[in-house]
Amino acid sequence: MRWLALLGLMLLTSPIAAQSLPKDEDFVPLFNGENFDGWSIIGDKNAWQVRDGLIVCTGEGSGWLKTNWEFDDFIFRVEWRIKSGGNSGVFFRALPVADPWVNGFEIQILDDKGKIGPTNCGAVYGLAAPKANLVKSGEWNTYEIHAIGDRLQVYFNGILVHDLDLNSNPEMAKRPKRGYIGLQNHGDYVEFRNPRIKEVGFKWLFNGKDLSEWKTEGAGEWKILPNGILHYTGKGSHLWTKESFRNFVLRVEWRIEKGGDSGIYLRGDVTGRAQANIWENPMGSGQIWGYNISPKKRMDAPTGEWNYMEIRMVGNKVSVWLNGEWVIEDAELKGIAEEGPIALQHHGTPLWFRNIRVKVLP
Repeated sequence: MRWLALLGLMLLTSPIAAQSLPKDEDFVPLFNGENFDGWSIIGDKNAWQVRDGLIVCTGEGSGWLKTNWEFDDFIFRVEWRIKSGGNSGVFFRALPVADPWVNGFEIQILDDKGKIGPTNCGAVYGLAAPKANLVKSGEWNTYEIHAIGDRLQVYFNGILVHDLDLNSNPEMAKRPKRGYIGLQNHGDYVEFRNPRIKEVGFKWLFNGKDLSEWKTEGAGEWKILPNGILHYTGKGSHLWTKESFRNFVLRVEWRIEKGGDSGIYLRGDVTGRAQANIWENPMGSGQIWGYNISPKKRMDAPTGEWNYMEIRMVGNKVSVWLNGEWVIEDAELKGIAEEGPIALQHHGTPLWFRNIRVKVLP
C-alpha cells in the first residue's frame, strides 16, 4: 500500500495537478463593469467596448488594454472567451509600448484545439510551452497568474501549467520585474470578465469600507461615499494613520477639482516638510514641499480625473511614481524621522481618495 500513498503524493504535487488557490475575497476587482476607469488603451481605441458587464475586444485594428497601475509581485485572475480560431493574450510586467510581449510577458490565448508549444494556448509566449493545454473553445476559460519575485506560476482552468524560475532562463531573466497588466487586441473578437488582483505584501489603509486604520477624532469631514471613495469636504484637518511606518511603499489614487491642494505627509512630519504635494502647480504633483525637491516632469492627469501615485520611503530617501513615471527618484530627506504615521493633508479644498494600501519594507 505504500506505493499507493506515494502515488497520491506525486499526483498532489504534480505540476499539472489541481492546487489550492487563494480565495476570491482576497482579490480586488480591476474592472467596474461599466467603463474603463483604471485602464488605458494603446492602439485602436474603438476596438474596446463594455457590453453587459464584459470587456469586449471587437478585433478592429490592433493594440492592447492596459492597467493604469504597474505591478511587480501579484496574483492576477481573469476569465476569457474567444471565437473559433481566435487569438489574444494576457500581458504582465509589460512596458507601455505597441509590442509589449517583446520586453514583458504574455500568456497566450489561442483557440488551437489543445496543441502544446511555446506559442500555443497557455504558453508564456515564445518562451515556455504549458504542461497542458486546457482550452475550451467558445466557452469561458480562466487564467490565474502568480508573478512573485523570480517565480512564475500559471494556472489554466484551475490546473498548474507553469512553475518557472525566471532566472533559470536567460531571456526570461532579463524581462522587467515590474510593469503593466494588459489584454491583447490581436485582430480577433474576444471577451473578458472579472479581472482581479491580489498585490502581494500590501495591506489596506482604506479599501472603501471604513476608516478603522485612521485616527478620525478631530479630523473633520472625511466621508465614505457609496462607491468606495473617501471624500474630504474641505472642513477639518489632516487624517493620520494609527500605525507608524519606517520603510514602506504607499499606493494611493486621488483626484482634485480646480484649485485643489493636498499632499501626503511622511513619517509623522506635522510641519509638512516631508510632504509629497498634490496640487495644480505647473511643476506637477509629487514635489517634496519642505525640501524643495521638484518632480522631473509634470505627470498629473487632467483636473478632475484620477491620478495613480506610489511613494517609496527607504531610510532617508524617497521616490515618487505618478501615472507611469518616476518623477522623483531616491531624493534624500535629511533629518526626517526614522519612523512615523502617514497623513492625507487637508488644505481647505475638497479631495477624493480611493484604494489606499501600504507595503512594509525591511
